[in-house]
Amino acid sequence: MKNYMPRLILATSLGFVVLLSIAGCNGKPNDQKTLAKVTIGYPVLRIALPIFVAKEKGFFDKQGLNVELKRYDTAQPMMDALVSGNLDVGGYCALPITFGAMGRSKTQLVFLTAMMEDDQHPISMLIVKKDSGIKTIKELAGKRIGILPTRAYEVWLQKVLSTNGVDPTTVIIQQIAAPQQADALGSGSVQALFTNDPAATAAIVKGFGVLLTNTAMVPDATGMKPFYFGSFNITKKFADENKETVKKISLALDEAIAFIRNNPQEAREAMKKYFPPEQGGLVDRFPESFFRTTKEVSNEDLMRMRDYYKAENVLSADIDINNAQYTGQ
Repeated sequence: MKNYMPRLILATSLGFVVLLSIAGCNGKPNDQKTLAKVTIGYPVLRIALPIFVAKEKGFFDKQGLNVELKRYDTAQPMMDALVSGNLDVGGYCALPITFGAMGRSKTQLVFLTAMMEDDQHPISMLIVKKDSGIKTIKELAGKRIGILPTRAYEVWLQKVLSTNGVDPTTVIIQQIAAPQQADALGSGSVQALFTNDPAATAAIVKGFGVLLTNTAMVPDATGMKPFYFGSFNITKKFADENKETVKKISLALDEAIAFIRNNPQEAREAMKKYFPPEQGGLVDRFPESFFRTTKEVSNEDLMRMRDYYKAENVLSADIDINNAQYTGQ
């Protein structure tokens, strides 16, 4: 009996260890191995906020997604990667860029969520050089204006100028990468910037420029308030082949958008790590953002924007966006 009891205790202990090991296979430390792997492209711009929030707050993980984020300097190269087949999922991107890429490549995309612009939530801003004496948009005639290197900003600037009595052909439009825009204004190589964050806030914080107007110029110029700025996109091929994954991405982004609405400051904190260290301090100065969930955007909204850009001769080729808005199916 004296020899039996220790053996029994040892056997019981070993059995308990084995049970713990088996249970550990389904525990949190190993969950990442079973999550669906997805690479999501993003531009280093404020417009990608829901992606940053979904990643940092664990909303992708909650949906069973192992998300790897891939960085692009702006939305244009990200969209080029999408339509060329080098990326399946990415956001956010302005609709003129998205529509134009679809038209050139004949690639079908699926649209999830939307970023909107209104006076309370400006995206595109006109910054003029400090002490330049420029007080109105009309005074930009003959000036050199720096824009993001995208078709969207060229189109919108021309519309803003023309609706304010300025012939766009009298203005020199210069494409400048976002990280160099503030310094370009400070050096005087351009007299104004038409851009979004982080470049817009950087120019102001550095003391190089001031806002020309506090209103949202693109919604004013187009007469669409709020203005459907852009979306998160997935290639239709990926969506058709990965329906459950796309549904989970949609749910994670929708949860992130709800979080942004209720916790704007905490949401801004979530994006700091995705910007260069020297730009981290700018994030607290960014305006609040306005996003709509996937269910709050309709295919009619997309078609209305497609028709608008066709009428403005932004689209050189027709695109099929019938049923392009994701419905959760």
